[in-house]
Amino acid sequence: MLEFNMPVHEGWNIVHIAMQVPEGHQIYVCPENCLRGVVMTAYEMGAAGRFSCVSVSERDLIVDNLETVTIDGASDVVEEMHAGGEFPPVIFLFTVCSHRILSCDFDYVFKTLREKYPDIIWVHAYMDCIAQKEGLYPDMKLRKAMYEFIPKTHSDEKIVNLLGSEVIATKENNDIVAYYESQGIKVRQLSDIHTFDEYMQLGNACMNICMYKSGDYGVEAFSERLGIPYHLMLPFFEDLDLPEIEKSKNITEKNNGGLPTFSEVKEKYREFQKQIENTPVVIDSMAIVCPYSLAEFMLDQGFNVTYVISDGAPAYEKEIAERLEKTHPQLHTVLPADPRLREETYRRKLQSDKKTLAVGPMAAWVFNTPYFVNQIENDGAYGKLGMLSLLEKMKDAVTNPKPIEKTVLQKGIGSSRCCFTL
Repeated sequence: MLEFNMPVHEGWNIVHIAMQVPEGHQIYVCPENCLRGVVMTAYEMGAAGRFSCVSVSERDLIVDNLETVTIDGASDVVEEMHAGGEFPPVIFLFTVCSHRILSCDFDYVFKTLREKYPDIIWVHAYMDCIAQKEGLYPDMKLRKAMYEFIPKTHSDEKIVNLLGSEVIATKENNDIVAYYESQGIKVRQLSDIHTFDEYMQLGNACMNICMYKSGDYGVEAFSERLGIPYHLMLPFFEDLDLPEIEKSKNITEKNNGGLPTFSEVKEKYREFQKQIENTPVVIDSMAIVCPYSLAEFMLDQGFNVTYVISDGAPAYEKEIAERLEKTHPQLHTVLPADPRLREETYRRKLQSDKKTLAVGPMAAWVFNTPYFVNQIENDGAYGKLGMLSLLEKMKDAVTNPKPIEKTVLQKGIGSSRCCFTL
């Protein structure tokens, strides 16, 4: 099935995500047409040395079988790497739609490779785009696979893992980081890890937290397997509580990490609303994890929020979206895959004659406004500090226009963060 895709590429794909595992190598076994995108990603992020391809031809599918092609191709890659140095500690072997359609025997493939190269951790990853519309997406399965080989070690009550997303949270924009670090507890993210040995110590945390729904499946499975307390903490635009760490409850002198009050946050948003008055505001789901929650919060503060660009409200925002239909019927949803968006005349019908503030790159492109916040996945922001961080970005966006096409076409915003020294 053909589907319209906006020319907005700032989200991370499976290449970016797997590159977060230091010293790891990726092998893709698929036809050349499918290889183009992942090859370009690896080269664009300067990580070609950690990336290999096995091209599958039509003859391979007819005369040979995919099991043999996959095993022999992966083995050739490993032998070439070994000739130039040591084996990588972990290899992500990506299979594709062809493997699924032809019922490839994955158990046989990985059993053979693990027996042949026992010093390598072989991870089964997927690039099966035909599974995009039902079940788990390839990136969700990858975020599970990348933690499955991490062993249980001792539990350190001074470490909390913040996993499942690709952006970096800071004590300036995230209540979780600010609060726990004020208690002397380290909040560890994948961006803090630079060697494979460090990566294998992820199992020593006293708590795992995920702020991104696409990471929930993998981080929850990782937590359950190792018996680590787990919390999915989605960044709603509300007054959110933080879970206490059991062993920290006895700490007598606690502070709130310098967090502002929710009333203070709302007051600052109202002040900004008075500045921009009735300026149309559009929000997209690439920039904001909970776009309907932000829309409701801003509407309650008097902003003129007109559109949300999203595939529709996910389950965790259904109640908010239904409430908005009743309280703010003027708010509309634009589907990112709507083929009418290809047509400039249709996009013009959506656009306002007034200066428009866009929160997100998709919103900037659809509404043709240079006044936009350029970020993905909340940019790591959470809670009251996160709301204030976004507010500052919106203030900057309305006064400092950006070139739309030069900005939103950049693939994998911030992806240099996951490039390790080869």
